[in-house]
Parts: sequence; C-alpha cells; structure tokens
Amino acid sequence: MDTARHELGADVGRTAAVDRWVAGPMTALNRDILAGRTPAGAFPAAVARVLAPELDVPERYDEGDARRLLVLLGLVGAGLGRHFQESGPAHRDEPERAFALGLGPGPIPFLEYFTRLAEHSGTGHPPRDAYASLTRWNLPPTEVRWAGAPLTGLPSVFDDGLLRTYTGAVDEVRFFELIKLSESIERAVNLALAPIAGGGVDPFGADALHRLGVATLLLEGMRRLNSGFAKLPPAEGLTPGHFMDVFRQFAVHWRPGDLPPSGAFDPESLERDLLLGTADDDYRKHLLRLGPGLLEHERQRLALVAQWPSLPDLLLARCGVPDGLGEASPERLRALLGRFPVLAALHLVLQAHARMSGVHLMLSKKYLFNPQRERDHTGHGDPGVVSNRRGTTGMDETALERLTRARQRHALAALRGLPTVDLEVLAGVAALRADAPEDLSAVAAFSGPAASSRRRTP
Repeated sequence: MDTARHELGADVGRTAAVDRWVAGPMTALNRDILAGRTPAGAFPAAVARVLAPELDVPERYDEGDARRLLVLLGLVGAGLGRHFQESGPAHRDEPERAFALGLGPGPIPFLEYFTRLAEHSGTGHPPRDAYASLTRWNLPPTEVRWAGAPLTGLPSVFDDGLLRTYTGAVDEVRFFELIKLSESIERAVNLALAPIAGGGVDPFGADALHRLGVATLLLEGMRRLNSGFAKLPPAEGLTPGHFMDVFRQFAVHWRPGDLPPSGAFDPESLERDLLLGTADDDYRKHLLRLGPGLLEHERQRLALVAQWPSLPDLLLARCGVPDGLGEASPERLRALLGRFPVLAALHLVLQAHARMSGVHLMLSKKYLFNPQRERDHTGHGDPGVVSNRRGTTGMDETALERLTRARQRHALAALRGLPTVDLEVLAGVAALRADAPEDLSAVAAFSGPAASSRRRTP
C-alpha cells in the first residue's frame, strides 16, 4: 500500500491532498505530541513522508491554489516551529532549523518553498504564516448587513464553508470565528468613515451624519459580540489554558526577529485608529514595525490613510475650533453642536471606539495577563516558547492600557458632559437605532455554512 497516499485520502487534487492531511491527521498529530503520546520528531517525519512528495513547484500553482497552500503550509510551519522549539531551550535561538526538510520536486527547502509560494500568490504575503491567511483567508466568507442590505464582507480562499485549525479543538474554532466576524464589522465601519476623511463625502451633509451614525452602532455591535464572547462559560467559549498553552504557542518565530501572526495585524483596526486620531508618533512607529507582517494592499491602504487628517482634526478645523474644545462650557458646547451636529455624531463614534478598546483590554486580561500573573504568583512562571507576559508583537499589558486610555482621551471628550440621549437625537443616531437590528452583535455572519457547525474533525 502507498502509505502516504492512504493518509492523504483518495481525493488528491491540486491542494485537496494537503488540505485533507492538515484538517485531519495533522491536527491529531499535534494533539498527540502535546499530550506526550508521540515524540516531537514525528511531525517533521510525517510532513516529509506524506506532504512533500505531493507538492509541485510553487510557480506551477494558480494564484487561488497558492493562497490556499499558504493557509495550509502556514499551519504546517507553525507545527514544525513549535515542536522543534519545545524540544530544546537552545532551539529558540535558531528557529529556522525547524524547517530542515524539503517540499516538492528537488526537494525545495521548506522556507524557500514558502517564500516562493508567497511571492507567486500576488498578494505580498510575508514569507511565513500571517494574520491574513490564518484568519481572513482560512475561515468561510462573511457578510455584514444593515437595514436588510449587505454593507460589505470578507472573502475566503476556500469554498467548503470550513476552517482549518492547529488541533481541531472547538476553542480554536470559536476564537477564529470571533476574530473574522469582528474584522468584518470593522471593515464596514471603515467603509463608512473613510470617504469623509478622504474628502469624498461632505462632512456637513446628511450622508456624513448617516455614515457616522451607522459606524457608531456597528462599533456597538462589535463590542457586544466581543463582550458576549467573554461571558460565555468555558465549555461554550475559550478557556485561558487553551489560549495560552495551545493556541498562542503555535505563533513561534520561523526566523530570528520575524513577525508571527497576531490580532495586532488586523488592518481594519489599524485603519480605524488612523481615521479616529489615535495614531500619535509612537503609534505610527509601531505601525511601521508591523508592515512586514501585512499584505501589500494593506500596507498601501494604511500608508494612504496615514496621509489624511484624522476625522477629529478635520472636523474641528472645519468647524472653526482647530485647537479643540478645551474647557468650553456646556452652553458653548451646545451652541457649537447646534451649528455643527456632525461633531455630536463623531463624538459618539469616538466613544464607541473607546468602549470597544476597553472590551479588547478586558479580553486580553481575562485570557492572558491575569492568568499569567496568577501563574507567576504560584511559581509556575512563563515556560512556553511564546511568552504569555506580552502579546505576540511584544506589546505588554501596560502598553495596551496606555493605548486604551489614548482612545478614551479623544479630541471630543469634552462632550461627555452632555447627555448621550441628547447627542444621539441631535446626530440622528436615535432614529437609526429605532430601525436597527435588535441584536446589533448579529450584523455580521458567515455567508456560507457556519464554521462551528461544519468544522473538520479528525
């Protein structure tokens, strides 16, 4: 019997064979290695025996197949890297040694193969696994709807309504779903805001008020989606232990100093910070550091938006108060809003943005920083190959708290002294809310079969 072909299954197409192995045997192998039932060396041996002979030269795939393989081989590379680094402390200093095997004809060294595949994909994908392929391309397509009509959505490179994970655990499925649904809503928010900042929409017109109002309610929906996830019991959501000890530990370096995948590379979140004025000089330096982990069109988009004035700067200048609202009295603020209700609308967006940031910080504390603090207190320390004392990009709890405060101390914060209900009426948000979906967290959904109901199982 051809053992390799038996493990791959009978349906061997351009990428189907690799897909079948990643979705089934690979996840089982990862579980067995993590449980100590199988030695770490079994992983590269299986890759060399089963996958390597089935792959063609990268340039012989079309762009769609190349992108699918980037998802699949990204998961394979994460397993190779993790198991190698966990097998010896010194291995963390030489992460590239994990990839001392070849793929396809020749064979071609793994890292070279992946780099060529990334270049051939036509996307500017990094030469390693990345946020875009791991989440956006991997999961089923999404759609964001408002008032019965589609606003936007995020595509998938697969058409089977499924997703691929490291171990097949439902925790990973749920977390991946949360990430893509959140990014989908963020995209809808940015599509509403960007034309105002970019000069395509009159900031004092009815369209601008409508766009800002919809953006406010979309951000409220995303906040509810994420806070609802945090409230789920462990059996229905994500356990801190799985997040810290299983999921995050696959985000290892492939080469010294490279950028593992992380939610920090969500381009819609980065764009929203630029549009809403969060991006100070330090933030922009951080953005430049993230560049190599983004796709080419994401880098180009962020570079363009970074050249625009933020919405607070733009509107305050156009309203004749370029120095901000300062210590203006409530009477003066009401008079200003009477002339420029768009300021009330923007304030509500900024408030919704700040509240979402607070929920993100809460999630980080719940699933990462607080459990790690408890481990440090009890002497368990931080032994993983990926540190749980900071985010994958190096951002620690203090930095996240500082960023959250920056979003809260926005340029229109003086308007917090006025009743929100009055601001919502003035900005037209109250009318929008009356016609909005009862469950704002459900504005984004998977447009194909739900990933959690049809996830692949070994």
